[in-house]
Amino acid sequence: MNKYLNYIMPLLVIADTSSNTDAQKRQHSFLIYMGLLMSTGGFLWGSICLYHDIYIAAIVPYAYITITILNFTYLYFTKNFKVSQNIQIIISLLLPFFFQFYLGGFIASGGNVLWSVIAVFGSFTLRDKRKSLLWLFLFILLMIFSGLVDPYAKPYDIGLPEEYIIGFFVINFILVIGIIFSLYYYFVSTEEKVRLELQESLEKLEQAQKTLIESEKMASLGSLVSGIAHEINTPLGVGLTGISQIDHEVKKLESNYKEDRLTEEALKAYINIMNKLVQTIRDRLNNAVTLVKSFKDISVDQHFEDQREFNLKQYVDSIIFSFQTPLKDKQVKVINSINESIILDSYPGIFSQIFSNLILNSIKHAFEEGEDNVINISMEFTDQFIINYQDNGKGISIENEKKIFDPFFTTKRGQGGSGLGLHIIYNLITQQLGGTLKLMKVSPHGLGFNITLDPSIIKVKHG
Repeated sequence: MNKYLNYIMPLLVIADTSSNTDAQKRQHSFLIYMGLLMSTGGFLWGSICLYHDIYIAAIVPYAYITITILNFTYLYFTKNFKVSQNIQIIISLLLPFFFQFYLGGFIASGGNVLWSVIAVFGSFTLRDKRKSLLWLFLFILLMIFSGLVDPYAKPYDIGLPEEYIIGFFVINFILVIGIIFSLYYYFVSTEEKVRLELQESLEKLEQAQKTLIESEKMASLGSLVSGIAHEINTPLGVGLTGISQIDHEVKKLESNYKEDRLTEEALKAYINIMNKLVQTIRDRLNNAVTLVKSFKDISVDQHFEDQREFNLKQYVDSIIFSFQTPLKDKQVKVINSINESIILDSYPGIFSQIFSNLILNSIKHAFEEGEDNVINISMEFTDQFIINYQDNGKGISIENEKKIFDPFFTTKRGQGGSGLGLHIIYNLITQQLGGTLKLMKVSPHGLGFNITLDPSIIKVKHG
């Protein structure tokens, strides 16, 4: 079958244009294929009629072939598929009836009107259920009408022997069923091919999405790394300066001791300076340790989706702490009002990605430098677990509200915006956590997100 289709493929694409969709091209080829099959059957019947000197009846199948050729020629030059489609379905419905009539009626023709059912299959190319049902209704009416006028066809019966009549029935049934099967096979095979191609495309898109999501995660971690590096640089610099000062004071103390010039006042001053330097270095290094621990916890959680218990407020604080540099650059104040007693038994890595992307989204898109920029994070816990995230930035236009969670939508195209941040958040909340994410307008301006989570999925414990 596929080999046969390859031979006629040049004919199946005569109606196609570069602007046609794949579905439209399948419509074109299905109708043309139907016309070719019925023309083949028409040629066979016309030849049988000529062999038996039934010239009037032979005109009908050859007329079908002629009209089909003219119709497809018109289609090739004009690409007006709608007109050609209706012409082909009409002649496929009506001409078998006329052929039957001029062969002497239903019995004498071997039930030739059955060929009209192929027109019903041709109506599938309309891709309209109502129109297909209309053509089915017309076919039923035609069958009833052919029964009513059958007595008037008797004068055209040339009285062929019974074995010929039986042979006509056999030919009609075999050809009609064969053509219907061939059309069905062609329809199913093309749809199957399209389905497989769509499935392959979907798998490629899913793989591309995973790759992009991983890239977005790495971009988020990149921002963390940059911020952590900047923040760690300060306490380490202070520590090195303090150690240099201690080294200087130790050498000064050693010199005074060797020269026997070390007084009680000088020793007390030295001890006082050492205590201050040690305290300063300790405080700064503790800050560095806290930063490193925060970064370590967040980066590990983002790559390993293990379920564990964690204090939500403390965890969000560590995420906020890791973004100190970009937050300082935009002069953003983050207020974390989450209840300190709430402990979640869930996936911290998912929450890390959610809050990291929300904070980065506000920094990149909501705020301008030198303004009173504020982010508020709060929670409610009744029959549902609700987290509210709000910023007082410049908000979003009405036309962009419906697109904000779409993949690749960004208002910073060409300025470092991938358009995946909020799409990732939406998928994490709805698919991974089984919750909902809604957009909120913040008065007088700004943007917020309402995250609702099902307590049956996320266990909440009061510490």
